[in-house]
Amino acid sequence: MGTRFLALGLTFLGAQLLGAQTKLSGAGTCAKPDILHTIAIGDRPNHSFTISQTRCRWTKPFVIAGLRSKGGTGTQSDELSDTTSQFHGYFLDTMSEGNQAHYRYVGTTKLKDGAPQSATWNWLFVGGTGKLEGLRGSGSCRGTWIAGGVSAWECTGSYQLPK
Repeated sequence: MGTRFLALGLTFLGAQLLGAQTKLSGAGTCAKPDILHTIAIGDRPNHSFTISQTRCRWTKPFVIAGLRSKGGTGTQSDELSDTTSQFHGYFLDTMSEGNQAHYRYVGTTKLKDGAPQSATWNWLFVGGTGKLEGLRGSGSCRGTWIAGGVSAWECTGSYQLPK
């Protein structure tokens, strides 16, 4: 019984320490990766691991605590097979006044003849700097590939900052 009240009390305390959740939506593009390393696994054709880093920019920025997201660097690893790629990574997003939002993400890309076609992923805010210290939240994105290896994406979600 005592642990139930302790858990309830901690829940209310956590709710008071964090502000209300605020909705987000945005869109952007990512260039073809600047850095890309691929290692074939060797157990079957078209099965490999990659690690890559790319630059992304917002065409419709997230607005977090009055700051507009500008863009940043994504670093991710992928496991590729014939028709899919499972990936996870981190994105460091620079905001309009120089603060950063830090994301962790995981998702799946559909491939056709080894080329990416579309992707879906979920993300979490795992921190930030300056005004965004203690940033938490989550959401999802979907993307497609356009000419020259550039991807275009749309994201939605919500965030909270400590009070």
